[in-house]
Amino acid sequence: MTTISLAKPSDVNAIEQLYLACKDDLLHRQIFQWDDTYPNRAYFEDCIKEGSIYIMKDGEQLLGVVVIDELQSPEWREIDWRHDNPLVIHSLMVHPEGQGKGLGRNVLEFSERLAVERGYASIRLDSFTGNEAACNFYKRHGYVERGNVHFDSKPKGHERYVCFEKELV
Repeated sequence: MTTISLAKPSDVNAIEQLYLACKDDLLHRQIFQWDDTYPNRAYFEDCIKEGSIYIMKDGEQLLGVVVIDELQSPEWREIDWRHDNPLVIHSLMVHPEGQGKGLGRNVLEFSERLAVERGYASIRLDSFTGNEAACNFYKRHGYVERGNVHFDSKPKGHERYVCFEKELV
């Protein structure tokens, strides 16, 4: 049975290993959205301290991770957002061996329920335009494209990200 809960400091090694497996899978597919600077172990440790990182487990096995907070990239200022009071999803990961089995949907639905419980009106996130599977995943779950941003920190040819938003009712 899968459970989703706040991550504890003792979870950081497993989170880092899950991230590395996801990053390797992306690189294998020529998707350069994550690198050694973001996300990384220090980022995950900060998220644990802030209480913004949630983990999905089946028993002791870590299956997925998501960071949920109010932080929005400065690049997002130019986006034509339609809804106020957003919660923001970052670093949603499902172990490559668990992808395509509904685990990502479970993490996304958990994030949406949490946002509603906390009184947020919408959820925002961005996804690398070259990661078609992720972009289609968000569209299938009711997220609407609001525009594109350019991250100078990403490798050349991999700087464009699409911003998504979903109104919560």
